[in-house]
Amino acid sequence: MASLVRAKYGKDLVKVVKVSRIASDPAAPHLRKTAIVEVTCRVMLLGSKLESSYTQGDNSLVVPTDTVKNTCYVLAKRNPGTLETIELFAHQIIHHFLAKYAHLDGVDVTLQSHNWTRLDTTTLEAVNHAGTTGTLVGADGNMPAATHRHPHAYFRAGDEKRTVHMAATRVGGNVTYRTTSGLVDLLILKTTGSSFEKFHRDELTTLRDAADRMLCTNVDTAWSFAAVTEPLNTPSSKFVEIPFDKVFYGIRQILIDIFANHDSASVQYTLWKICADVIAKFADVEEISMALPNKHYIAYDLERFDMKNTGADQQVFFPLADPSGYITATIGRTKAKL
Repeated sequence: MASLVRAKYGKDLVKVVKVSRIASDPAAPHLRKTAIVEVTCRVMLLGSKLESSYTQGDNSLVVPTDTVKNTCYVLAKRNPGTLETIELFAHQIIHHFLAKYAHLDGVDVTLQSHNWTRLDTTTLEAVNHAGTTGTLVGADGNMPAATHRHPHAYFRAGDEKRTVHMAATRVGGNVTYRTTSGLVDLLILKTTGSSFEKFHRDELTTLRDAADRMLCTNVDTAWSFAAVTEPLNTPSSKFVEIPFDKVFYGIRQILIDIFANHDSASVQYTLWKICADVIAKFADVEEISMALPNKHYIAYDLERFDMKNTGADQQVFFPLADPSGYITATIGRTKAKL
């Protein structure tokens, strides 16, 4: 006899773009300034009372996935902010569904924020004191600015995405939120400052020691916060007090700084250094997981053409798409011994 073990349903790949009008630059008040955030949403609903929709074909309690989709757009409009802090948008979505649909036991939300970055331009014009336009002035008010961040023009800065997965469960009149934020598809490379030597060898080992090599990886990392429980009808301030933006940008900077400046003995060691620094510097983070695929760049064999391309003379490489190394770890806080 079969029984339903677990189930949830919802809408995936809901793409929401919000443009917010913000205060113009005082140096160019006639140029409209905006902020843009593009978010891809997955919203999943779950509850024991939904079992009959699976086992009996009873749709009476099924909120259509089209309704789920429409809700994302309506809440984006109602949200007074820019949606930059995607954790707060996820919280808003979850609270809406649990408050509106009493038969739901929980909601899972996954958001990805795409990286739109302001264009740097040299052709902006400012309004001077006489009311005429001229070259946009620099920060000192005198010299023309070489470049200026455009107030409403952007470019997609690679595939990097900020992420959040938030799972919420209703227990009586309270809701417990479990939040995991992250960063995916940050492609980074350095041409030196990485090695891999003195590793285990046996009869199947063909890899040579590399005292200096290129290191390239596509970062996938996620960090978790302590669960927050609050009344559904009167949400507390505990959730909004978590510095999600500060943590995100801080972790991203730690990752870049250590990757670039740390002389890496292995991808494992670099991963450890990054995550240990995150745990040391951000008390709000309970643990952090990271996956660093080792995207190999191999020195091309030019000896056939009487050209040296080894050691200090390595200059020409070819990227090896696969297979690739794949290094992962989860780092948490050391538990105090009793």
